[in-house]
Amino acid sequence: MRRKTPEDRSLGTLIAVIRTHIHTGEPVGSHAVARQRRDGLSPASIRNIMMELEEEGYLEQPHTSAGRVPTDKAYRYYVSQIDSSEPPTKADEQLILVHLGEPGHLSEEEVLERTSRVLSLVSNNLGVVVRLPMSQTVLEHIHFVNLGERRILVVLVSPASQVQNHMIRVENEISQPELEAASNYLNQHFRGWELERIRAELAARLAKERSAYDGLLNALKQLNDRGMLAESPPAEVFLEGASNLIGRPELADPARLRELIKAVEEKENLIRLLNECIGSADDPLQVVIGLPGKPPLLKNFALIGSTFCWPGGLRGRMAILGPARMPYDRAIRAMGYVGRLLHQQDSN
Repeated sequence: MRRKTPEDRSLGTLIAVIRTHIHTGEPVGSHAVARQRRDGLSPASIRNIMMELEEEGYLEQPHTSAGRVPTDKAYRYYVSQIDSSEPPTKADEQLILVHLGEPGHLSEEEVLERTSRVLSLVSNNLGVVVRLPMSQTVLEHIHFVNLGERRILVVLVSPASQVQNHMIRVENEISQPELEAASNYLNQHFRGWELERIRAELAARLAKERSAYDGLLNALKQLNDRGMLAESPPAEVFLEGASNLIGRPELADPARLRELIKAVEEKENLIRLLNECIGSADDPLQVVIGLPGKPPLLKNFALIGSTFCWPGGLRGRMAILGPARMPYDRAIRAMGYVGRLLHQQDSN
């Protein structure tokens, strides 16, 4: 019976082909593998092993006279052997610490910009960070100010004192005492809830108490109908490292390179891609090889990603994006380390 995963001599040959191809970008021949091995296997023996690996779907031969290159199946197996909890090299750790700085002393924008930059630097690929909308942020407290002429200023504050202000206009005048009663109710019952969840629960409560509206419920209904917990601006994207793709063998055709850069620089494409490839906050770091969607070029790309949380309810997704021929050991361990740094801030 044919084995499901490479073992013994086959495994050593496969790993040698993968690492050599990642380093050179060229098809790998048996002589190149033989020079790396210490067990004295001849190029002829290695050639037979490579043919077996090709039959099993781990290698492919782009041209009849050329060496072989790893398939997506090979990369997936290789990635499965890498532990993201292992620390990066000392050089990468220092690079990350220098460029990320002390996250606890930075604004949200600075953290997100620096995170995308350091992911790009450590992987020599694209570093992508997506900040999720405010609707998924936790409420510390809410405050209303009567501006007159039925205009109400809504002040939303998250646990890290991140503030979002917006104005709404109500149908009927609401006095400042009524507004304070409404804010007290929300702060008492919904502190620590996500805004999205508050909207759903508040709508359900108001519908249930429809027959018993008093001044507080009436004020809450007006404020809720007019968007006191309205959606904040859409998700923000921070992208670094597009220039890293220039000169890659996979993107030697300038037209293909332009098409790819145009696609990844469109915010909606990146948000969709990260949403599809990176799961919930409970999921560990994830690696996807052969990406979905457009352009078709992404089928030859890989994504290493995870979610992150930040004090105050800031949430998002971060990723390293690049050709499947990627330095996975370095990138995965660096991503794991950055995620732990951000998590430490959220725990403090």
